Amino acid sequence: MVDKKYFIPILLLLCVFTRILTSIYYIEDIDSLRFALSINEYSLIKLQPHFPGYPVFIFFVKIIYLLTNNMGIAFSIIGSISLFIIIYYTIKISKITSDVYSESFMMLLLFFNPLIWLMSNRYMPDLMGLSISLMALYYLLFDFEENQYLNYGYFLTGLLFGTRLSYVPILIIPLAYRIMKNTNKIKMIYSFTIGFCIWFVPFFYISGFENLLHVASNQTVGHFRDFGGTIFSELDWYKRFSYFIQSIWADGLGGYWSSRAFPTFITSACMIFFLYQFRYSGNWSWLKSRKNKLIIASLIIYLVWIFLFQNIIYKSRHILPVLPFAIILITLAYKYSRNHKPILSNIIATTLLFNLLIITYTLTIQHKGSTAISQLYTYLSKSNESLDIISIPLINYYLKSHGLKQKYIDINIQNPHELNQINNISKNNIVIGEFKKLFEKQYVIIPDTIFYHNPYMNRMWSKIDTYHLVQKD
Repeated sequence: MVDKKYFIPILLLLCVFTRILTSIYYIEDIDSLRFALSINEYSLIKLQPHFPGYPVFIFFVKIIYLLTNNMGIAFSIIGSISLFIIIYYTIKISKITSDVYSESFMMLLLFFNPLIWLMSNRYMPDLMGLSISLMALYYLLFDFEENQYLNYGYFLTGLLFGTRLSYVPILIIPLAYRIMKNTNKIKMIYSFTIGFCIWFVPFFYISGFENLLHVASNQTVGHFRDFGGTIFSELDWYKRFSYFIQSIWADGLGGYWSSRAFPTFITSACMIFFLYQFRYSGNWSWLKSRKNKLIIASLIIYLVWIFLFQNIIYKSRHILPVLPFAIILITLAYKYSRNHKPILSNIIATTLLFNLLIITYTLTIQHKGSTAISQLYTYLSKSNESLDIISIPLINYYLKSHGLKQKYIDINIQNPHELNQINNISKNNIVIGEFKKLFEKQYVIIPDTIFYHNPYMNRMWSKIDTYHLVQKD
């Protein structure tokens, strides 16, 4: 085995090297576009990036970008360092460091996790937010050395507000617990304030009070009511629950779902085998620990939060904070099973890791290709014709931001009948998206091209239809 003092730098280098190797050099969706644009011009008014601005994440990415002059590598380096922190603190939280087999198994499950790998290359702050939330959780609940590092937990919580605001709910229970137990309230407030103000003061100065208030109010209302995906805009409970489970099991853990490839069936069988071994266990001592009870309560709060108020239908990345704890559970199941059936358990564990590697390799290779929206841009950019591009504002914005100079006509999803008033569509036109019903009375629909990418690589706009309109006589 590798000496512990060499293991940590080797793991860090492996994280950085593998993530740089799978870096992407195109804009894969509208969220990534906003973060990419913010590297050159940070503007909350222009939604570069969208509210709440993610200033901590942008600060570190911009530093690395200035050093490397390569956007794909800059985001991957942040993602790889975040991955290293996630692995390190998940192992510390699980407290299985005395079992080298279980520790290695957990590390490899995290290292080759398909969603975590994809997010480590995406132009998004989610993985950095997850790494900070895990560190904060550890220092709030698991530091037993006379709480000498407890203030790190408060500081990191303040920092998390400026990195990934939507992950803060997972720290509500640990914070409440520590506030009740901590006698030094002044030191606690001081540490949190430093963590919060270190990013908020420059953020407030750059954005300005009026701009910040205007964008915050508009984007907060928009998030819950207008942009789609929350309980206020997607009222189909069955659909929400189905995508919720799919996000965790299929997107997050690489499990089988309808129409997925055979290796996902194998990973499912292996994970179910380990979890099923718990039926023999009469000793659920890990559930008796107060700290673990607090973690379970924290996960329940976070799961309720994303189920009701996050876009789990189109963006599976919201379940990321659940994955380390799901992997801890699978590892505990492996550890228990190995105590009774060591040879069989090691064979199953190896099979699981091998198939997980196949799944992740396939998705990362596809990810290095291009998404449907990126394929669409390439297709349109090769056209020398002057086109009327008819689509939703977000797709039009994506194409405009890439420098595609055409005439754009927005489809208002909230009021699509506005199109009935449009009578100046040129003969050279292309409609992007499933809007045939809006045009079929006045126009002949001529199919053009369908662009597609694997939705387990990125659910956003995984299939894009295009077609032309010809005025009926």
